[in-house]
Amino acid sequence: MGTEGPGGADWDDVYVGDGTDTEPFDHQLLAEALGLPPGRVLDLGCGAGGNLIGLAQRGWTATGVDSSSRAIRSARIAADNAQVTARFLEGDMLTWRPEGPYDLVVISYSLPPRGSARDALLAMAGRSLAPGGTLIVGEWDATGAVGGDPDHFATLAELTAALSDLEIVRAESVDADPRILAQEDVRAGAWRAVKVVARRP
Repeated sequence: MGTEGPGGADWDDVYVGDGTDTEPFDHQLLAEALGLPPGRVLDLGCGAGGNLIGLAQRGWTATGVDSSSRAIRSARIAADNAQVTARFLEGDMLTWRPEGPYDLVVISYSLPPRGSARDALLAMAGRSLAPGGTLIVGEWDATGAVGGDPDHFATLAELTAALSDLEIVRAESVDADPRILAQEDVRAGAWRAVKVVARRP
């Protein structure tokens, strides 16, 4: 997956790259992770690193991958500021090869558009799990999001079907955490997210 971001923009235009754009830890998306014993976690499309830094603070051995050089730069600065150890790697998620297995894999609002690239990323995420490992996927809900390219969104049916070789623990549509939204989106109140938690038997 290249560096194309929302609406066809380049992800490097989305991030500042100085650590000030690192988002807060998404407690809603990663609620199930908080109940797991710390192990090895991989964040695919880690952005500026907020979720991975939060997990590293909780004892996880953390690796994040993102195609945006500015996002990775921000993540590294933010991790240093938080005084945590986490590896942030710049790379195309579709060609990068995990150093698995991982106890937890996270994909947070970073799926490629519908099609073969999305299918390949979800399959790779599942293969990266250790036995008993957990995959958490969050993406904008195609049935509730306003604006943008609908192929960049997802439905619960699509995600659960793509992860059919895993045990589905939870699949739900939720209000997105307002702290990860732009202010105009918070005011509109229109953004919904789909969340799937799956486990490798």
